[in-house]
Amino acid sequence: MLTVDFSRLRVAPGMTALDIGCGRGRHSLEFLRRGCSAVAMDLNPDDLRYSRYLLASTVRDAAAAPSAEPLRPYVVLRGNALRLPFADGRFERVICSEVLEHVDDPAQAAREIARVLRPGGLMAASVPTPFTEWAFWFASDDYFNTPGGHVRIFTARRLFRLLREADLEVVDLHFEHAFHSLYWWVRGVFGLHNEAHPAIHHFRKVLTHIMFSTWLSRVERWCNHVFPKSMVVYAQRRSR
Repeated sequence: MLTVDFSRLRVAPGMTALDIGCGRGRHSLEFLRRGCSAVAMDLNPDDLRYSRYLLASTVRDAAAAPSAEPLRPYVVLRGNALRLPFADGRFERVICSEVLEHVDDPAQAAREIARVLRPGGLMAASVPTPFTEWAFWFASDDYFNTPGGHVRIFTARRLFRLLREADLEVVDLHFEHAFHSLYWWVRGVFGLHNEAHPAIHHFRKVLTHIMFSTWLSRVERWCNHVFPKSMVVYAQRRSR
């Protein structure tokens, strides 16, 4: 399940890419599948272990396929979005998905993204929509009180301004994951940390089914215009 649209990000084989806050590696994996060299970066050790397993097994399977081309190199490392350990202009594409709402200084994170992005390069940042954030907060006081959780709510205007001030020009916007809005609201109602609750357990199964169902995916795309969970903004580093 991807949040970022790689067609809008105009990803092409041979590019160098950075996935900030990679989580379990879903976007990093897509970079590899599209012929890019990728760096997957996160602070969570458990997520990094899973990402290493996912990417390593994908590369191994690709190497074992007689007709497939070998995938390009990748690196999985622990790092902080506020202090990216890379040279200026190192990457042609950068993803920062569901991260900015967690960090103490999103303006510094945006400046770091712009710094490591090549002039003319594209980045994608996704954050939860304000409507769903307020709905989740109404459903559960724990939503904004969990350590490591969300510390701010972004409107589209606030996110645009954040990126512009970092010398990133917004070029596109779309919305994703409407059914996840319902899932997280259910979790808030029945216990944010009570993943064994039958309602939460069965809703998670529904989400898995949606990913493999053409018609349900179409329904969700329509619902993305009504109650999306995430807004995804694409921006280009200005050429100097």
